[in-house]
Amino acid sequence: MNQKVTKREKLCYVLTNIGNVPVQAILGSYLLIFYTNIVGLNPASCATLFLIARILDGLNDPIVGFVIDHRKVSKMGRFRPTLMLGAVLCGLNFLLLWMGPYMATGGKLAIAYISYLLIGIIFPIMDISLNSMLPVMTEDPAERNSLSSIKGITLLLGVFGINIIAPILIGDASKAEGYITVIIVATAIIVICSLLGSLGLKERVRVKTGQEKYEFKNLFDIIRQRPVWATFLCALLYTTGTYIVNASNTFFYTYVLNNLMLLSLASMLQMLAMVPASIIAPFLIKKIGKKNAYIVGLFCFGIFPIVRFINVTNIPILMIATVVAGFGAGLAMPLQYGIQADNTDYIELKLGYRAEGAVASLSSFITKCAMGIGGAIPGYVLALVHFDSTTMIQTSMVNNMIIFCTVGSPVIFCCLAIVVFKLGYPITKEKLEEQNNELKELHHNL
Repeated sequence: MNQKVTKREKLCYVLTNIGNVPVQAILGSYLLIFYTNIVGLNPASCATLFLIARILDGLNDPIVGFVIDHRKVSKMGRFRPTLMLGAVLCGLNFLLLWMGPYMATGGKLAIAYISYLLIGIIFPIMDISLNSMLPVMTEDPAERNSLSSIKGITLLLGVFGINIIAPILIGDASKAEGYITVIIVATAIIVICSLLGSLGLKERVRVKTGQEKYEFKNLFDIIRQRPVWATFLCALLYTTGTYIVNASNTFFYTYVLNNLMLLSLASMLQMLAMVPASIIAPFLIKKIGKKNAYIVGLFCFGIFPIVRFINVTNIPILMIATVVAGFGAGLAMPLQYGIQADNTDYIELKLGYRAEGAVASLSSFITKCAMGIGGAIPGYVLALVHFDSTTMIQTSMVNNMIIFCTVGSPVIFCCLAIVVFKLGYPITKEKLEEQNNELKELHHNL
């Protein structure tokens, strides 16, 4: 079968990934400040909600991945139907998550818990199906690199696009109208882009006759594989730091810099810095391999911004650090998805079965844990230092904790992530070439 992915498919792949962006981006950046400033919930209560709900719904992800991997394949394939179903359900739940607590006259925290737990059950149907598409769209390494770049760049552009537009639409962080506009637009993007994109995708790599399917207990065998646990632990650390920043940024620009609109400028610069990263990435992969290129991206994104401590309110330093971080994100995010596809192939060679849904669901579980931990830390910290949502002038202690969450914490988490990945991930450039050759021979013989 021809392993080339058409331009039309790539455009549809862009659309499906755009549909995936608002859920994680807007929840991570704006839900905490919406719940505290608009709904009136206590930041510590929100932090507990984020932590408990994300870990619980993360535990649900391997079950969802198992069910998707083992469902009967339809004419549309294994993953596209569940992707489309998940998009519709997720869009409805996304509205409930924001509007339910806002419109309720009582029991706001209870409604927040129910809707947040529901999004953790429903979103994986959409997210795991989408993440499972990359390894089944093609076996060609060059095409996979192209798709992983498309996926990573689309997600990053989407996140930064939201961070450019959302502050402008929100305007005053203490008024509800702007948030409501953002929520309605985001819901439309989730449903429309996901459905239109899914219709144009194609699943080329199917389970071959003679290949066994994994059992649920085999998830433990999968997670014990060295490339898998090294990737996941690295992602847990890196993503936790990222979500701490996402949740803290709106507070940093609102209360430390006193200008939420600056977040739009910073996000625009970060997005522009991704362009050279996307151009350089294929050459860097060819030269030093995915593993080392990924480490370079993590360093630029998470560690270089420590220069902001020279003067945290200095705008030029902030923008320089933002540009370098954007370049690093432009390297790290696409490579993360390509590495996961390589891990899927590694599992097939070592354990004898395809497990796209399992790898995607375990990855989703790690992301959920990171979102829970990363989203909870700022909430607990703000409650600890007595953040007051009714005033624009915070104490020096509150501002210092906001600065630490925004600047200091990602440095710590990314340092740990780099150490784990450097020492733990075994698939070097040379070993990846050997793996691809072995897999081609295996599929030829089946």
